[in-house]
Amino acid sequence: MKNMKSQQEEMQSTLKKIKVAVSKNGIAIEANAAREILNISIDKDLMEDKEQLEDMLIFAINDITQAIQQQEAVASQDMMSKVLPGGLAGLGDMFSK
Repeated sequence: MKNMKSQQEEMQSTLKKIKVAVSKNGIAIEANAAREILNISIDKDLMEDKEQLEDMLIFAINDITQAIQQQEAVASQDMMSKVLPGGLAGLGDMFSK
């Protein structure tokens, strides 16, 4: 159990180091693969139209969420390949599809 806990902590540490960024329609969001939003920048022109801003935020948040999930899957796959014996490393693929 202790080994599992240290592996989880190592994974969280690794995920925090993986930076993800999306910039679209005047909104830029920076995050890490540990699902933490680090920065949001909004073009001042979007501030004039509340509904448009809300819509663009939804699109940007969905995009960054998808990018984070992809990076998280890559990091998880890498860690699984290190933990599982040689022939079992492909087992993680069964659950990521």
